Order: sequence, then C-alpha cells, then structure tokens
Amino acid sequence: MSLVANAVLLAVLAYLGLHYQQQQERAEQALAQTERSRQELLTLKLELQALLSAESSQLAQLEQQARQLAEQAQQLALYRQVLAPDQGPELMLVQEAIVAQEQAELFGFRLVLLQPGDRAGRIRGQARLQVRALSGDQTVTLDAEQLGVAPFSLDFRHFQMLSGTLRLPPGARGQRLELLLELSGGGRRTLSLNWPGPDNT
Repeated sequence: MSLVANAVLLAVLAYLGLHYQQQQERAEQALAQTERSRQELLTLKLELQALLSAESSQLAQLEQQARQLAEQAQQLALYRQVLAPDQGPELMLVQEAIVAQEQAELFGFRLVLLQPGDRAGRIRGQARLQVRALSGDQTVTLDAEQLGVAPFSLDFRHFQMLSGTLRLPPGARGQRLELLLELSGGGRRTLSLNWPGPDNT
C-alpha cells in the first residue's frame, strides 16, 4: 500500500508542480502583456502631447499673424490719413492700443498724435494725459500725476507716437482718455478717445 500511496502522492505532486508552472507562465505572460500595453499607452500619450503642442504652436502663430495684420491695417490707415489732402481736423488722436497689464490697474498704451494732410509747419509743445474714470458711482478726472505718466514733448510734422504705461486707482474703470496739448505760440487743445471695453483692449 505504501508503494501505491507514494506513487499517488508523486503523481499529485507532479500535477501540482505542472499546474503551478503553468500558472507562473500565465502570470509572466500577463505581466509581459501589461508592460507592453503600458508602453503602448505611454507612446500614445507622448504622440498626443506632441500633436497638442504642435496644434497649440500653430494656433499661437495664427494669432500672432492676425495681430500683425491688424497692426499693419492700422498703420496703413494711419499713413493714408497722413498723406491725405488737407481736410477735416487739424490734429487727430489715434489709438493703437490700450492694453491691461499683468499687474492690477496697470495699462500699457500706444497713441498717435496726427496732423493729417500736407499742412505747413511743425507741431511743437507739450502734451499731458488725463483719464475720466468711473469710481464707484462717481465720475472722476485723473491727471497725469495721478496716472503716473510724465508729460510728452512734442516735435513733429506728420505724426508722433506717444507710448508708456498708466495706472488707474483700485476699482476705477476708464471711460475716456484725454490728451491736453499746450502748443508753441500759446495754443491749447484737448483731444480725446473712448476707453476701450474688455473685448477690444
């Protein structure tokens, strides 16, 4: 009986060993498949990131080109006004940009003071900025000192660029930008622009 029992035991052990080996092989195959799937997923993620990055770069380039075209159109319109026959106002104020900066209440601006047509003589003098703004429920006038903008010296025949940054008081919302001119010979003028809204800054 002991020989039969031993033979049965050996058979059982052999079966269990074979079964264990098969299970181990299946587990290794499953691990290998999981690793392959992980590598494929990683590759797909990298390819997707590359595609998204390329698309983002193309969109940024398109936006930059659109801005450049808009600026060129503005400049073309400006040059046409400069070269136009004498007509309309003697001096004009043209907005190129009034753009909110990263710091709160800080705005960058680019303005053009323009003498249209072939008018004689140079424009000389000084210009100061001021802004009419809504603070709470009241309209206030902020002068150049409050805005942190130094006066501009003027000396041009056709046009002069005025650029810099200005700061509005906390909570104030610009409504109108005004340029106060003190010209050589005692002339005084005030030119104004509407403050751009959030969708066209």
